[in-house]
Amino acid sequence: MTNRTLAPRPWYREPWPWFLIALPGTMVVISAITVWVAVKNADPVVTEHAYSKGLKAGFQIDKELRAQQMGLEGQISRVGDTITLQLDPPPPEDSITLHLRHPYQPTGDRTVLMHRVAPGRYVGRSATGPVRYTVAVYSKQWRLSGVWEPGAAAPVVPGV
Repeated sequence: MTNRTLAPRPWYREPWPWFLIALPGTMVVISAITVWVAVKNADPVVTEHAYSKGLKAGFQIDKELRAQQMGLEGQISRVGDTITLQLDPPPPEDSITLHLRHPYQPTGDRTVLMHRVAPGRYVGRSATGPVRYTVAVYSKQWRLSGVWEPGAAAPVVPGV
């Protein structure tokens, strides 16, 4: 019988140290990728014109209060590419602006100039997708808002 002792293998020949090194190494790589994605797709924290946007928000509230004082409300609907807006009581404007805000794509926003075809009835044309739009109907004196899914009628009311 021979009594041989085996010499221990060097640490770098063992699989477990490499496994233990790979765990934090993987996290470093994943963290670097996360930082790269965050920097590449950064959202601006503060807009360039925050003060003027704040003033505009106050002005819109005044317009909504004016619409509420007028008792103005309406209903928006669509047939094909034709958008119809029925307002009651009929406002005096010959044309008003309809702004459709897409829920997640700013490129999907639409602004439509609506023309009066009868007292309180306004018509405009725009292609819209099958999404739930945030609606703003306004003139120089008043503003109405609502939520609308093309294919169904929806109310627009003062947003106050």
